[in-house]
Amino acid sequence: MLRIVRLFLLAFLCSPILISAQIDYPEDAYRDLRRGLEGTWFMPTDRGDRLEIWQEENDSTLTGRSVRIKPENGDTVLLERLRIELRDTTVTYIAIARGQNDNKPVAFVLTEIDDQGFYVFSNPKHDDPQKIKYLLLGNREIQVVTEGQRNGRTVTQEYVFEREFTPGAVEFRVKAGINAQTIRATGNFPSDPPDFANPAFDWKPGWEIGTQVRFKGRGGFITVNTELTIVGKATHATSAFTVINDSIDEYLRDVNYRTAWLIVGVYPEISFKRDGRFSIMAGPYYGRLMFGGGKGTVLPDKTNPIYEVSNDFKKNDLGLQGGIQYKLNFGKKDVGGIIGLRANLGLANLDNLYKRYCSDGNTVFCNGAIAFQGVSLYYSMDLLKF
Repeated sequence: MLRIVRLFLLAFLCSPILISAQIDYPEDAYRDLRRGLEGTWFMPTDRGDRLEIWQEENDSTLTGRSVRIKPENGDTVLLERLRIELRDTTVTYIAIARGQNDNKPVAFVLTEIDDQGFYVFSNPKHDDPQKIKYLLLGNREIQVVTEGQRNGRTVTQEYVFEREFTPGAVEFRVKAGINAQTIRATGNFPSDPPDFANPAFDWKPGWEIGTQVRFKGRGGFITVNTELTIVGKATHATSAFTVINDSIDEYLRDVNYRTAWLIVGVYPEISFKRDGRFSIMAGPYYGRLMFGGGKGTVLPDKTNPIYEVSNDFKKNDLGLQGGIQYKLNFGKKDVGGIIGLRANLGLANLDNLYKRYCSDGNTVFCNGAIAFQGVSLYYSMDLLKF
């Protein structure tokens, strides 16, 4: 009985140590390490450049090696073979250092991600190092710190590696989303009859789907987005006026317009910090009307195409879009997910309806202009990560 009590007390006393060695969401921690470390990193030293080269072996293993480039002849000297593995709920860093520990592997377990963002791998049974810490400084730098015991004192070493100089990354993405649009009216519209001096517009929901190519700068702060998107824009309009030419035409619109536009845009994007999750973007777009139509009350009801509701808008649009993006991945597989919220403001006059009233050149009382404005919410994914 006494032996059982002692074992219980020992387990109770050791439980905080065991708990402290656990880390929340090890799959997410490994995924971030894999995504951040993969590639070639270099650090210039007096004895030649030192490199760490990491590549993905499979979904749960990242392999690497540490090498030194001799300055006198450019030969490569292998210093360490490295591995980071995810096994069940444990992330392990394994190092085989040349000429040390009988060239046997030494394992360090990921025990915490500290307040500074360091991934801390620990092995208290090893003398030097006992801790290996990695800090991902965006997409361009990593900081490596080792802590160990030598001759009874703590020794700390620090290394800062930069990513090998390569062209800025390119991402090919697909995006889909929803929007809400209305029309902004400015200027003077026909005042006959007086009850319908100005058209009225209401918000309606729409949709969008398209492709996105992102050119990421080397610094990790600036990205240029080029997009090709089909956007469905809808709005409700009420208007009426009379045109007196060879005949008297009374125009009446109480219609739910539905249009589809091919939008080409270029949007520079700036991150709040290097390769940060939040970013802002703004830029111009050009739109070409692919389809226009509407349902509701439409007068005149004639067969001449000029009276058709599909001709109420001009075919070309110019405007601005701006908004924010946030890197947000859904599910376990990393697809480089980004969710975005934007506002669009049309600058071109799309009116092709009221201009019929002004065919006599009396533009002083008919200089009204209309343009779409709205907001959109979308989600995009990196095709190369599927």
